[in-house]
Amino acid sequence: MKRITALLLAVVFAFGSVSAAQADGVDIKAKGLWQFAFGVVNNASFRKSYNDSSHRYDKDDSYVKGRRKDDDNFEARQRVRTQINFISSEYLQAVLHFEIGALDWGRSQPGNVGGSAGGALDADGINIKTKRAYLDWIIPNTMVSVRMGIQGVALPAGRMGNPVFGADVAGIVVNAPIVDCLSLTGFWLRPFDESRYNTRNLRDETDVFGLVAPMTFDGVSFSPYVMYGRIGNASGFWDYVFEDIGPSNLERSSANAWWVGANLNVDILDPLVFSLDAIYGSISNTRHSVLNPSGKVKASGWYIGATLDYKLDWGTPGIFGWYASGDKSDANKDGNVKIGRLPVLGTDDGFYPTSFGTMGYYGIGNGGNDSLVSGTGAGTWGIGVQLADVTFIEDLSHTLRFAYYRGTNSASLVRDHGGEFFQYNADPLYLTTKDNVLEVNFDHVYKIYENLEVCLELGWLQLRSSRNTWGSTPDTKKTDNAWKAELNFQYSF
Repeated sequence: MKRITALLLAVVFAFGSVSAAQADGVDIKAKGLWQFAFGVVNNASFRKSYNDSSHRYDKDDSYVKGRRKDDDNFEARQRVRTQINFISSEYLQAVLHFEIGALDWGRSQPGNVGGSAGGALDADGINIKTKRAYLDWIIPNTMVSVRMGIQGVALPAGRMGNPVFGADVAGIVVNAPIVDCLSLTGFWLRPFDESRYNTRNLRDETDVFGLVAPMTFDGVSFSPYVMYGRIGNASGFWDYVFEDIGPSNLERSSANAWWVGANLNVDILDPLVFSLDAIYGSISNTRHSVLNPSGKVKASGWYIGATLDYKLDWGTPGIFGWYASGDKSDANKDGNVKIGRLPVLGTDDGFYPTSFGTMGYYGIGNGGNDSLVSGTGAGTWGIGVQLADVTFIEDLSHTLRFAYYRGTNSASLVRDHGGEFFQYNADPLYLTTKDNVLEVNFDHVYKIYENLEVCLELGWLQLRSSRNTWGSTPDTKKTDNAWKAELNFQYSF
């Protein structure tokens, strides 16, 4: 049976463009993406300014000094995603979704094993990853659908994305229609379970429960939601979310977390379309640190984001903006940590109002970075204008975007406490009220064939960081620029 299954998958991969096959009464359909990126991203880490946690305290480190010139800024990379649906009926199907890459051409990994292995000479990397694997079925004699397994789950959001949660995760999602305009979606997710055999009597799993109630009316949709998480004291959550778990030894701290939010979309005045997202969340540890028994950790914050677009025949002018709470000056005091930013859970999809500083880029470009400034929007505010999907020639569209954003975190916190705050892994930079970013995007998409597109992304970022906040050294400048020119090809079927 294993040999038959392996042979079947090999055939589907080799002839993925075949829309359907028949095997033992099961329809087999394949779809996927072939993505390629070629381009230059210059000064992606803002190394000259040292305004990020990975370089701020390493000015005398020889390895960091050796990388300051940022010479390795050209990339050629590729990624393949293939999804196979095994369809028994309209009420039952199984889904497998595989990924190869992203592979940097000419680069491999030790032993040529791992998700990005196989890009070097002779290829042959062991690099097929399971992205999703789930069962999709409907409870008999009802309209209730159940999806169980590793799947993509995201909280409701407008066109800037949800900064709290959007990722592939193992769990069960149940959707039940109530009336024509209302349905309920409930889920149980297990994003972390560090060890199956727990001999230390530690809580090593994180369980997340949520309820979404999407409502749709003529010209208006409204999706409120609530999510609760029980975070185990040894589950791996803290290491995933925070870049440095710091002196409070959070990896020994259990916690309760909850979020409440809503997404509103209004197109009753079409072609005028309005979207609003509002979120509040909190995490508080229920067990003190082993190394610091008197210390407590709490993170609570909020986010609000809105977009307004006017759809025309030739393009869509629009404005967008957001505000997210930040850390206060007393965030690190008396052994207690009070994070004022919105807590996050999983940010694969992330926050994407722009295509360079945040996660709104096309394909797999952006120099291999998820974002250059922020993947969550936490601790920042911003405003921008754009002219999107402008078309003067058939199959060719353009988007021009200007954005300005600034930190909402206290500058005195950095000065007075030496930067001992908790940095989110998804946020490359920690912006204070004294730091700001100006971003320009000029992106172009051309449809070569029905299933093949090419996108040219041009981006520019100017970071202005405060010397009074971060200190002044010969390597620190008030202004530090980054830019990119990326060419992306994407074949979809």
